[in-house]
Amino acid sequence: MRISRIDLLFYTSLIGIYILLIGIALSLTSCGGSNLKNPVSESETATTGEESGTTNDIVELAQTADVAEPGQVADLDVRVTVTKKTVQPGEAVELTASVKEVRGTSVTLNWLNITQFGELSAASENPVTWTAPQTLNGDNVQVEVIQLIVTVISEIVSVGSSGIETDTQIFTKTKNVLLTVRN
Repeated sequence: MRISRIDLLFYTSLIGIYILLIGIALSLTSCGGSNLKNPVSESETATTGEESGTTNDIVELAQTADVAEPGQVADLDVRVTVTKKTVQPGEAVELTASVKEVRGTSVTLNWLNITQFGELSAASENPVTWTAPQTLNGDNVQVEVIQLIVTVISEIVSVGSSGIETDTQIFTKTKNVLLTVRN
């Protein structure tokens, strides 16, 4: 049995169409996914007390209008909202992270209690609660440093002339939050 040139051209075209359809299916199923605990937000940003320009300790979320779909991420826009920046011994505050205009397949949070003063409720949840210690051990004021490390992994699948191509990008941003405990 011999295969004619027309049959060969037909089968080659058919294989090309299958590769294209598989690439489109992979692209649709793998881009923009996120789990429920991701702090990704395209419509709201938060500011810390230092960035808001206010002197009181309560920080409110700022609403922004919807923006066009983002392209390549040059820098992560990470904001941390703190319910109160100055607390009494034993008092608790809530810290909430938001990441603006990010399309990633994975967003992870890591909260670190740098000075080990007080206690964080979790290391990777959003929001988290930090509770000041019951005593200041003779000091009048103690400062706590909480660090938030946000890592975004973005996987892009595209179909080009050379076939299906994948690109993985990893972005990270670290934010410091200072909390003051006063008697």
